[in-house]
Amino acid sequence: MKTINYNNSEIRFGNLTESGFNSVLNSERFKSSKKIIITDETVFELWMEHFVTEFDGLSEAEIIQLPAGESTKSLEICQQVWEALSEYEIGRNDLIINIGGGMITDLGGFIAATFKRGVSFINVPTTLLAQVDASVGGKTGIDLGPFKNQIGVFADADYVFIDTAYLSTLADIEIESGYAEMLKHGLIAYKNYWSDLIKTKPQKNSKHLLDLIRTSVSIKRDIVAEDHEEYGKRKNLNFGHTVGHALEGLMLVNNTPIPHGYGVAWGMIAESYLSKESKLLTVAEFTEIDTGLRSIYPPLKINESAIPQLMKLMLNDKKNVNNKINFTLLSGIGNAIHNQVLPNEKVEAALRFILNPSA
Repeated sequence: MKTINYNNSEIRFGNLTESGFNSVLNSERFKSSKKIIITDETVFELWMEHFVTEFDGLSEAEIIQLPAGESTKSLEICQQVWEALSEYEIGRNDLIINIGGGMITDLGGFIAATFKRGVSFINVPTTLLAQVDASVGGKTGIDLGPFKNQIGVFADADYVFIDTAYLSTLADIEIESGYAEMLKHGLIAYKNYWSDLIKTKPQKNSKHLLDLIRTSVSIKRDIVAEDHEEYGKRKNLNFGHTVGHALEGLMLVNNTPIPHGYGVAWGMIAESYLSKESKLLTVAEFTEIDTGLRSIYPPLKINESAIPQLMKLMLNDKKNVNNKINFTLLSGIGNAIHNQVLPNEKVEAALRFILNPSA
């Protein structure tokens, strides 16, 4: 069994049975705990029967099944789940198990962290995006309308179990979504990792995928361990997300949602453009990033008339200071710098660059 530890979390990699999942459920700490499983309808249909029958520690668990999709990350859904937890008489010594993609780990972690001032929780991420990013690092939260993750707290899962078997049912679009976060890890911290990934896209059945996931988690762990609550270096992980979250929010409002990783990929192109224009990134480095990402991620169906809406969304980003848009930019492939504030006209130029097909 291979593990990574950070703060109060233990991340275990490999087959769920061999990683000791059932032993944790039946440990001295949790054997007498009531257990609540939070999942979505997609994961419920694909995996829940196997999940609850495979592990005797879940024999009496209650299951809360939620609608799939980003719109579920809302205060209304939280209230419904909190009320259900009250009906089940869940206390602070009980356990919540979040099994699903990033929406479930974000939402379930937030629900657990805020109910009765904190209930222990375990994440079992079932998408590549959740395995390399959303389920680890202690960020939990929900959306506020089109504004991503506006309400949340820092709360560590007690355990995260990463089993690539859950990726076998994913569509290619979901693999590509998680792949964007892996590419981001290379761009901000590990040039050779970026180079390896951009040459060979990870395949969900690849025997090397778990090693790549562990590399991404290790990069994120090293950053988070140094700056858990995002006062400094952890902001580097926001590369691509200032523009990316705005793109996601706009598409959500337009009822044409895109996967998180697609927004981040185009956000990374825009923010790499800003890095080049700020003389932090060479033209050659920018071209490598731009060409590589465009070869994977399809053009966005947004035209330049949406730029004012995108600017408004970015101005409401939670990372901003003094009503100025706060970026993380690249100072070369493999290096990032945070707290970069740029004039609006430069940001608008970057948006025109990614929205204009002829750019």
